[in-house]
Amino acid sequence: MVENVLLITIDSLRYDTYQEMQPSLPSIADLESEGRSCSHAFATGPGTTTSFPGILTGTLPLSHGGLGPLAPSRPRIASELRDRGFETGGFHSNPYLSSYFHYDEGFDSFEDYQNPLMGVATQIFPRGIEINNPKLRRLDDVVNLTGLLKSAYQRVSGKARPYVSAEVITDDTVAWLEETREPFFGWTHYMDVHHPCHPPRKDREAFGVEHVDTATVSEMYSSLIRDPDSLTDSDIDEMLALYRAAISYVDRQVGRLLDALRRNGVFEETLVVLTSDHGELFGEYGRYGKPERMYDELLRVPLVVVNTPPSIDLPTEGLVSLLDLPPLFHATVDEDVPTAYEGRVPDADRRYVTAEHEVDGDPIVGVRSERWLYEIDEIENERRLFDLQSGRRVDGTDDDEATMVKQAAENRLRRVSEAGEASDEGELTADVEARLEDLGYR
Repeated sequence: MVENVLLITIDSLRYDTYQEMQPSLPSIADLESEGRSCSHAFATGPGTTTSFPGILTGTLPLSHGGLGPLAPSRPRIASELRDRGFETGGFHSNPYLSSYFHYDEGFDSFEDYQNPLMGVATQIFPRGIEINNPKLRRLDDVVNLTGLLKSAYQRVSGKARPYVSAEVITDDTVAWLEETREPFFGWTHYMDVHHPCHPPRKDREAFGVEHVDTATVSEMYSSLIRDPDSLTDSDIDEMLALYRAAISYVDRQVGRLLDALRRNGVFEETLVVLTSDHGELFGEYGRYGKPERMYDELLRVPLVVVNTPPSIDLPTEGLVSLLDLPPLFHATVDEDVPTAYEGRVPDADRRYVTAEHEVDGDPIVGVRSERWLYEIDEIENERRLFDLQSGRRVDGTDDDEATMVKQAAENRLRRVSEAGEASDEGELTADVEARLEDLGYR
């Protein structure tokens, strides 16, 4: 009987790159051989802030007050399972998934590495530098010790990573697994595939980019987002190689997690789910990064699931939304699925998936079926219908499936508009703001 859940998420991992690299990813390939891979899984938005409400709360991103810190009204998979007797633990270093945005709620153990100097010294101190002494914290408020150390560090060692390495995340997850009694819900999120990518030298050497240092890749990523025309073809090739090198590095860390489950004798009793929150554009449609659009390159993500019970017929070819993960977790461990979830236990009957975003209160809603994608874009004040078979935008059609996705998008936009404005981020620390900028979120 499956008693536990381990959710592994890899930031920014596109499905097509994952498929292309599959033969060279032994840990993930091993995981696939043990379970099922869903080839048409889709995120609920083209970025972290729009995807993780689906993954961890089972609700669409513009529900419950919209983007920003998670509203108390959203259900949390961690809270729901903890209330049912599960030990819960989460490990990641994405500022948007931190306690600042209320992602810690429901977790007995939660490490987001958001200490005051986390972004300063990750090249030398893998976990960053912590100011745990209250006197030092007060001193930092007065003289901006954080800023002074950050400035001095960068003069000596160059730009630090805005996240801790996958090795640290794995170390802490494995330690938690060693100490945790069943049943448990664990969540491990790796940032290394998110730009600026700079995996260990071993992986950079394997992809021919060992010469690229952290300062260079950070500068290239800033240019990629703000002025892509300033980059040469060689620069883009190096960024793609670093991206693939980071995927290879994270694959080894996934293997360490699987080894820990087997060593502890709980692999067969654990639902293991591996997925990503979104993809990344590398020049497709003349764009880079994560624009507010519903392209497959942004929304289609890997989804590998191991140890589902026979009662759950997980579709390998049909549409699956990451919104469906919390219901899947409940059903797998034989717990009732809360009605507050907007997703459903994955099955072959899902006819479309929904994704959305918003900028300054203007939403964009996309609904995708097997053949059609319809976007209502109030950011650009457009409505767009795409025939995914031909890859072309069309002005209109009498196709019933196209009519369905258009109606679903209109209905969703109406509900979002009736719900009111999105919630505010609130005040963040200067270090968190700086790291969000380094990650391309600002």
